Amino acid sequence: MWSHINYTVMYVAPLGVKNLDEFIPGVGTTSLNLLYGPPGIGKTIFAIQFLAYGARRGENVLYISLDEAAADVRRDFENMDIYIDELYVFDAVPLTAGKTEVKPVREVTPITRLTRMKDVGQKKKLFEADILSLKSTLKNVFDRQKFDRVVVDSITSLRYFYMRGIIPDSGVHSFMRFLLSNSNAAVLVVAEDFDDLLIEKSLADNVFRLEYDRKGVKLIAEKTTVNCTMDTVPLVLTNSGFSVDERFYLKYVKKGGGR
Repeated sequence: MWSHINYTVMYVAPLGVKNLDEFIPGVGTTSLNLLYGPPGIGKTIFAIQFLAYGARRGENVLYISLDEAAADVRRDFENMDIYIDELYVFDAVPLTAGKTEVKPVREVTPITRLTRMKDVGQKKKLFEADILSLKSTLKNVFDRQKFDRVVVDSITSLRYFYMRGIIPDSGVHSFMRFLLSNSNAAVLVVAEDFDDLLIEKSLADNVFRLEYDRKGVKLIAEKTTVNCTMDTVPLVLTNSGFSVDERFYLKYVKKGGGR
């Protein structure tokens, strides 16, 4: 199911972008990874491609949305040629502004039956949570079902899932450690491009950045645990999602870099 890199015993989950594994093979199958960049650059599309690639290979994949309801995410991808039907989805929102009482974790009913994207209806599901109830519910999910790939979109929104007495940044770091300990999957955490991601970067096995340049978008591998032939790769975005810039790829192959 997973690609095997000859120079190491690590099993690797490809990132799902066409031709990218020629340059960046992927991430470890049980790893915590960070993808960040400015708003609107396509982080969610990249993350969904990562999951969709695994789903096409028969893997169990989970999309944890902390930004949008699953129904909205599905609509966002209706006109794109990315197969998302088999993605399991878990969406949550912060506790409604103005609520002062937070139920103890033992009073939160864990969501144990996940929905696949193809079964998501038009009605927005609102699971209101704070950091503690979110972790409690997801632990129940991870205990009951094994996932090969997990995406959290986005860790930036998690700063709003705070409760009285917990500093938002502390909650984010605690959640990252929770994912590392409980998910047992290749986890891709999405974040906005902030200056204060130092702790998140230190916790991640691999750190990727999407960045604009004069020609378009490029993916930069800031930190990796796999052997990359290049750490900066130009991408193009089409209706099928991201792919490696074809001219860049063909030039690389002609130079003898391809297999």
